[in-house]
Amino acid sequence: MPGETPSWRTGQTVETGVGILGSQQPALIIHGHFYQPPRENPWTGLIDREPSAHPSANWNDRIHGECYKANAGARVFDDQGRIVRIVNNYKHLSFNFGATLMSWLERWHPETYAAILDADRESVTTHGGHGNGIAQGYNHCIMTLCNDRDRVTQVRWGIGDFRHRFGREPESLWLPETACNDVTLGTLIDEGLRYVILSPHQAQRVKDQDGGDWQDVSHGNIDPRRAYRYYHRDGSGRSIAIFFYDGNISRAVAFERALVSSNGLLDRFAVASDGPGTVAQIATDGESYGHHHRLGERCLAYALTTEADRRGFWVTNYGEFLDHYPPTWEAEIKAGPNNEGTAWSCSHGVGRWLRDCGCHTGARRGWHQQWRAPLRQALDYLRDESVKHFERLGRELFADPWVARNAYIELVVDRLASREDWLKVQAGRTLQRSEMVTALMLMEMQRDAMLMYTSCGWFFADLSGIETIQVMKYAARVLDYLDELGIPGLRKPFMTLLTKAKSNMREWGSGANIFRKAVEPVRFLPAQIAGSLAFAALAGDEAPEGETTGYRFHRQNVRLEKIGRQRVVTMRIRLENAATLQEWEFGAAAVYTGGTDFTAGVSPIEDTRRFNQQVKSFWAQAEAGGANLPALVPDVFNAETVRLTDLLPHDRYRIGQGVLFQPIQAWAAEYGQPYKELVQYIEWLKQEGHNVPPELQSVVELALWREFEDALLKQRHTSDPSPGQRAQAIAAEANRRGHRFDKVFTKQLLQGLLDEAARAAVAEPKSDEPTIAVRILSVAESLSVRLDLDRAQELLCEALQQGLVASQAIKSLAQVLNLAPALVGRVSMRSLPR
Repeated sequence: MPGETPSWRTGQTVETGVGILGSQQPALIIHGHFYQPPRENPWTGLIDREPSAHPSANWNDRIHGECYKANAGARVFDDQGRIVRIVNNYKHLSFNFGATLMSWLERWHPETYAAILDADRESVTTHGGHGNGIAQGYNHCIMTLCNDRDRVTQVRWGIGDFRHRFGREPESLWLPETACNDVTLGTLIDEGLRYVILSPHQAQRVKDQDGGDWQDVSHGNIDPRRAYRYYHRDGSGRSIAIFFYDGNISRAVAFERALVSSNGLLDRFAVASDGPGTVAQIATDGESYGHHHRLGERCLAYALTTEADRRGFWVTNYGEFLDHYPPTWEAEIKAGPNNEGTAWSCSHGVGRWLRDCGCHTGARRGWHQQWRAPLRQALDYLRDESVKHFERLGRELFADPWVARNAYIELVVDRLASREDWLKVQAGRTLQRSEMVTALMLMEMQRDAMLMYTSCGWFFADLSGIETIQVMKYAARVLDYLDELGIPGLRKPFMTLLTKAKSNMREWGSGANIFRKAVEPVRFLPAQIAGSLAFAALAGDEAPEGETTGYRFHRQNVRLEKIGRQRVVTMRIRLENAATLQEWEFGAAAVYTGGTDFTAGVSPIEDTRRFNQQVKSFWAQAEAGGANLPALVPDVFNAETVRLTDLLPHDRYRIGQGVLFQPIQAWAAEYGQPYKELVQYIEWLKQEGHNVPPELQSVVELALWREFEDALLKQRHTSDPSPGQRAQAIAAEANRRGHRFDKVFTKQLLQGLLDEAARAAVAEPKSDEPTIAVRILSVAESLSVRLDLDRAQELLCEALQQGLVASQAIKSLAQVLNLAPALVGRVSMRSLPR
């Protein structure tokens, strides 16, 4: 239970789920390091579109579908290609998820997020109190390159994030890139962690604790089948266990297509195993299972739930293995060049994150990575200078600013927590409003200062890569906070240092040019948010209050009118930054003149009386007629002009849908009835050899789509096949006449109907719902629209596991969902996502 001291910290003996029999088998542990760098725009908390991830909007979304979601519901098939089992691989893997990735999953893919947490909870029971999940250094900094304070905060934030999500203490913390030295291991021991996972090439020497000489293993020749004891360098006798993973099998999984066969994979483990008391264990990027290697999650599912048991392996995790087989050997690790440490992805210590060491990913011939050192120097300068002001201002606000920073993870993971209460604890007194804002800005500045050291910023081939640009964005946010705190003067020397970092691509030039071209344009400031809220009101969103892109908003004095063909709105907008409690008040006016022509004027309200006069004057001129309203907005309000192109992509899309789709709906409704007459007219034009006006074609397409949509919506509520048949007939008619329904919209419509029907089918299996789901699938097939069956399959499998009686309708649904017949008649599912 959360808050209880775990048994491994008390020395208490725990009865494990496997008992004596399991522990007398050779152990098998597969660890997956699941991680994506933080990609969110630091001004909005949203990920900007990443074209290289096409067809997905960004790399997080793409890899989620290929890997994170896939491993929460990995399919196991029979020899006829039908599903016999759906496996939540996280129940069988040792794993860590980066804190920033988990935050993104929680927000955007809550079902996958829940499946990960469910798997860990179940594994705690299965493995004698030891969960499969472990923590990770907070934002994947190279820990050996952190200063002492940042290293401690990275560990404590990683632990705090894990505790918040998993409801228990972690036994271990994944070191980003396994970057490690004696100081780093000392920090893990100081923070009470039990074990760590490292590369075999990071070991220096080992010896039997019962006696014997030190043996050199510096060439990666350490025996990975046991745990090793590492002692704190302070001579206190405190220690941590180290597992050096099997390098050969790990490399085969990551790079040598070992995931093409679960049988072949277990062959490798069988060779590596040496009977009871030993462990065959590997560690790779979790993305190997599905993203790097397509369908790798299926190989993993069968290997862990079927093949491993058949081979006599005890599938466990590191914590449970240590209960049975604590270390009897001692190990020391390599110091690396200049005592900088070593890592699993660099053969030059940790040079990959410091200098042009020769390690790179994606480099072209003739490229260099000489930009790495000046980039780090620029960030070090910004960090160190900002720390001076953090300490100076922080001493006036916190009992101890560094203790407060370590505790700030409590607000990072829970944005709804009371900032006032947290600040009262950390300050030891009640702060004034202005003091609270300053204190929280200091904390957010420190958070961004650590995010700018995310390891991916140095990992790839060029300074212009999206990961490197991302760490520069965090640097820009730090500079913004310094400006807002009244501390100017750091931007120029920072940019001078960035000038020394040179891209391999001539069009990008230096780091300073990249900063100007790729970082500064994506800054999204409060005035733009106010403009977005004004535009949204034109699209029908007139909510008086709410939250958007990390800001709470309040609209007041909203006046929305239609003047001729133009739509016009004025309002007052109060914004509050949800993280820092900073406040702004803007006056805004917006005009929509048709097409894509939107104009807004936004200005801070410094004098309420003057603003009210401006509003009165604006409406008087607008209603008098003849005024150029888009030009009138900035003139009357002395305002900064905001256009639709200045908004975030998701805001542009949302507002466009609201405003531009309204006339489309009206046209479809207007022409829906007489479209047959228009079809006859089009046929006559063709017969007479005339070109059909595109406007006429568009009207007919809209009318046909409206009827098509109405037919599908009717099918959702009846098992009678006629609405679906009607939809098919309309689609066939549209196709015959040369009209094309948008496949994306069609798929979205059908997908939503299928998922809704599947949920209803398992909730009411004796109703018509299973048959309705089958009808929807039939319509999709007839239209050559391929739907995602995952959710429907998982819902039905879970229901069968929980004792759902398979009626004939359920059996029919199971058949079209490609579930094996034997599955419908039994409830022996190994593992199902929730």
